[in-house]
Amino acid sequence: MSKGKKALIALGVLVAVALVSGLTTMAVTNYGSQSDPLVTLSYLNETVTPAITNQINAAIDAKVAELERAFSEAASATGPAPQQEPGFSVLTLSKDQTVVCEVGTEIMPRIGAVVSYGPDSPRLVDETDGSAVSAAGAKLAANHMYMVTIRGNGVTATANNTKILIRGTYTVS
Repeated sequence: MSKGKKALIALGVLVAVALVSGLTTMAVTNYGSQSDPLVTLSYLNETVTPAITNQINAAIDAKVAELERAFSEAASATGPAPQQEPGFSVLTLSKDQTVVCEVGTEIMPRIGAVVSYGPDSPRLVDETDGSAVSAAGAKLAANHMYMVTIRGNGVTATANNTKILIRGTYTVS
């Protein structure tokens, strides 16, 4: 091969390399610019964000359903739900029936006789005179307002047809 042909081939290769290099540089510098972004804002707003939101909502809905199912199973396993009255209601008890209360439940013996009940002391607080009823089985005064301050405490009727006023959450057993 002559020197002229070798020079011409070398020049052709050099021009090809320069052309490819220039095109690559131009492509890299223009790719992802403000005028030609990699990802458009409309793509993010219309496609990506709704997809992510749907996945998050589906996960939340599944967790809520799981918790509701667990709560429902736990509630049915524990027996009847405690009664919650918005104001005072009259509750008629038979002898030896016990009212077990949540914290804050108020009780006023009206007719018959009741004694304090509960595993923890003080069993009740007498709101009328400000004293604590500490002993289990202590007779409660009629027309005095008592408050339960420890969950699981309450009263037991010692006579049939005992009537109490009650406000709060309680169960009768």
